[in-house]
Amino acid sequence: MGYDEAFKNVIISSRAKLSLQDNHLVIAGNDEVAKLYIKDLHCVVLESPQITITQALLSALAESKVLVLTCDRTHAINGVFTPFLGHFANAQVAREQIAVSTESKAKLWQQIVQNKIHNQASVLQSCGYITEAVELARMCEKVEADDASNVEAKAAALYFKTLFGIGFSRKAKHKIHNALLDYGYAIVRSCVIRSVCMSGLLTWSGIKHSNQFNQFNLCDDIIEVFRPFVDRCVLGLLESRGKDGDYAVVCDLSELDSKSYLETMTKEDKRALIENLQSEAKVGEQIFPLSRAINHYVQRFKNALLYGQLLVVVCME
Repeated sequence: MGYDEAFKNVIISSRAKLSLQDNHLVIAGNDEVAKLYIKDLHCVVLESPQITITQALLSALAESKVLVLTCDRTHAINGVFTPFLGHFANAQVAREQIAVSTESKAKLWQQIVQNKIHNQASVLQSCGYITEAVELARMCEKVEADDASNVEAKAAALYFKTLFGIGFSRKAKHKIHNALLDYGYAIVRSCVIRSVCMSGLLTWSGIKHSNQFNQFNLCDDIIEVFRPFVDRCVLGLLESRGKDGDYAVVCDLSELDSKSYLETMTKEDKRALIENLQSEAKVGEQIFPLSRAINHYVQRFKNALLYGQLLVVVCME
């Protein structure tokens, strides 16, 4: 894919005018002007509400398939600009996708859940939680077609409790952990959305997720194998803050709601979560930066979904 060589990630967090000049993104700030070659860009995050952008630049970014993310007033990612340049045989791909049997979808979901739990076990093992990692590996073997017994949820309960402490809950939106996780997941989800759009697959037609109001059900299926890459990055950020080993009590934020806490995330946190796209991932027998691994995995997933080919496993390096 043409955008596979892009490597630069840019966060624009202050007032700026963005325009196009000679195939470069021009960022004009208060007293500075920066130019970035568009072909080198992988991701641009528009964080400041005081950013203006020209239509010519948006068109050029779309043509080069650059990922453009927007943020709300709390700096949380709330949108992705998806290029309208997809697969050359979209209609045929769509017909084949809709015709896929329920049994085939159930089998693929089983493999995705197994892959996710395997990567969760890898994260725990790298942190020294050997007993819990072994338990996750055992749970992985019990996953049935369509994950009928919901092993995914049971594994997640053990995984997050081990990783972030007994008191941790993904529903506790005031926790620093969840602010970081949500931001990191949004970055990876955006990459998945872009790759799925470019593959020609219907983004709304999931193999497990089926919310009628969600146009990215399939993307939310595929992202599951990549979530542990974000978890590992977040754990590293928490450790770098110099706190003690009980990550469930990083600080007392009981008086803050989730939106106000998002505003306390540092630029370094956000940049680290975006740069996590350059961390290594193994797709089958090949090693790629995470952003490229997503591209390759989506293509292999497409072949498995439509043509019955073997779905590769994504592993953490």
